[in-house]
Amino acid sequence: MLNEGTAPILSIKNLKKTFGQKTVVNDVSFDVFPGEIITLVGENGAGKSTLKNMLCGLLEPTDGEILIDGKAVKNIIPMEHGISAVHQELSLFPSLSVAANICISSLPGRSMNVNWKKAEQIAKKQLDFLGMDIEPKTIVETLGTGKQQIVEIGKALLHSDRLLILDEPTTSLTSPEREKLFCIMDMLRKQGVAIIFISHFMDEVMRMGDKYIVLRDGFQVGTGLIKDIERLKLEELMVGRTIGEMVMELGTPQEEEALRVENLSSYDFADVSFSVKKGEIIGLSGLIGAGRTEVVEAIMGLRPSSGKVFIDGKDMTPVKTREILDSKVAFVTEDRKVSGIFPNRSVRENISAADIRRFLDRKIKGLGFPKEEENTRTVVKERDISIPHIESKITNLSGGNQQKVIIGRWLATQPEIVILDEPTKGVDIGAKSDIHEAVAALARKGVAVILASSDLPELLQLSHRVLVMRTGHVVGEFKRDEFDSVKIISLAASSVHEQ
Repeated sequence: MLNEGTAPILSIKNLKKTFGQKTVVNDVSFDVFPGEIITLVGENGAGKSTLKNMLCGLLEPTDGEILIDGKAVKNIIPMEHGISAVHQELSLFPSLSVAANICISSLPGRSMNVNWKKAEQIAKKQLDFLGMDIEPKTIVETLGTGKQQIVEIGKALLHSDRLLILDEPTTSLTSPEREKLFCIMDMLRKQGVAIIFISHFMDEVMRMGDKYIVLRDGFQVGTGLIKDIERLKLEELMVGRTIGEMVMELGTPQEEEALRVENLSSYDFADVSFSVKKGEIIGLSGLIGAGRTEVVEAIMGLRPSSGKVFIDGKDMTPVKTREILDSKVAFVTEDRKVSGIFPNRSVRENISAADIRRFLDRKIKGLGFPKEEENTRTVVKERDISIPHIESKITNLSGGNQQKVIIGRWLATQPEIVILDEPTKGVDIGAKSDIHEAVAALARKGVAVILASSDLPELLQLSHRVLVMRTGHVVGEFKRDEFDSVKIISLAASSVHEQ
């Protein structure tokens, strides 16, 4: 029996946290034992981050108890209690060395004189323990995201090696980096380190977890062993409704062509040619670095390119972003934080941003607020966006609701062509389902869609055709009745020598 004869490192009893009148964590209880991985799952806004922050001592519970080794602890000091966390946003100093980052909380030496040789030895020992061949003198910003993640874990475990909390650690990792992280997690589990693993990737949850805890609207709605629950049931616990294996009704593409690219080339890709019919969804598949994002950015005129782009038969060369947008093309970018949202603006302003000209009032020589407000409320209702108020700052929304704001912004312009780059990246199960239905509805209405995604099941569910990219080239095409995930992955991953 799991954990038989061992005592929990951490026990949570009826934990509660309120902010004003709003309760964000309500009556949560569970134990964490040495050498086990607990997966903490739930939609965005379910209370996972608040719970994590209480366990890290960043927030004080409103009610309930946190016990460490059976003793109630009022003020958690992570380092003293053996608790460490790797947050979603890494907390490294990019211009410092790996050694400096790992030892930052207790640099060896006296007064202002740091013993860098000793720091490098400590860092090397941590990296060797994690199975990573990284030179301690390396400047962190020169490392890839995956290696930075490992440095962060080495730093976290230096003084606090009993309980490690990982918050969405794989979001920005490549497949090999992800596998390396999982190997490290397995190794830590065997060493007796307990891990609380927060992830919205259900394949990771089912693969890595020993136990699961499901939060929904702040409540603990499910707890148990991973081996005793099916993935679909876990997803249904998260969203509070039956999901089922949805079969999307995409409709039949029209004969009329909406967009065509011929021999499109840039620094990162070459000779890309394809067309999209009205009412058709074309999926762009491929591994990270295959060129999907670069191609759609070139179509939008966001990166220099050669070749031709046609919209409704009209040659748009040279491609200019303003002319593409004026041709009723909408574009949802890959990274909403960097190029999607206006972080210091309200939901209303973010929704209006795609076509502010629609709301100009000639009488007052400015924005007509009533018209803009009506548009915002319509988008919020149609896209089922959960917000306190249309004037709420967009950064106060969950990731899924932020993404629905961005998609709603563009769909409100009544586009005839929609280009989506990783539209469900970093969103929860419920928001993902809503976005999928919105994309399918576009096709049924005759809108042409280009869907670039690293989520193969998403592409297979939503596409009429899938184009496979590898190292900047289109290397294959699959029609819906030919879809085969194994063949698509094999084609995307194979080397030139294997062809």
